[in-house]
Amino acid sequence: MRDDAVSPVIGVMIMLTVTIVLAAVLMAFSGGLADTNLAAPSADLSAEFVKNGSDEIVLCVSHNGGDALNPDDIKVTAYVRNAAASGTPLIIKDFIGDDTAWNAGETLVIDKDKTAELLGLADAASVSAAAAKSTPVEIGIYHIPSSNVIYHADILLEAA
Repeated sequence: MRDDAVSPVIGVMIMLTVTIVLAAVLMAFSGGLADTNLAAPSADLSAEFVKNGSDEIVLCVSHNGGDALNPDDIKVTAYVRNAAASGTPLIIKDFIGDDTAWNAGETLVIDKDKTAELLGLADAASVSAAAAKSTPVEIGIYHIPSSNVIYHADILLEAA
C-alpha cells in the first residue's frame, strides 16, 4: 500500500521539470540571448588629410574595395591626441548626397568646417595650427548596426 503514491509524484516532478526547462528556453529567446549579431561589411577603407584648392585642410575618406556600404550605417570619429580633443562623430550619409550606397572607388571629401567639427577644433584655422605641429589623429570608422570597427588608423594631421 505504501508504493501507491510513488507513480503520481514522479509524474508531477517530470511535468515540473519539463515546464521549468521550457520556461528557461523561452526566456532565453525572448531576452535576446539567442539573437545573432549582424556581421560587419568587409571593406577596404582609408583616410587622409589633404589641402584643398584654397590651402584649407580637409579629410578625405576613400572606399578602396569590398562591400558597398549603406551611408546611413557608417559613422566616422576622430580623436586629436595633442589637443586631447574629440569632436562630433559624423555620419557618412551627410557627405554622399542622395546615393543609397558608398561603393568601391568613391572618395568622400569632408569640408573644412566639418573636418574641424569632427576633430573637436574651433575652426579651419585651428586645424591648420594643429597641422603645423604634425598632430597625430586617431580615426575610426564604425558600422553602426553591428557596432563593429571597419577602419581604424593613426594618421598625422600635417601641412604638406
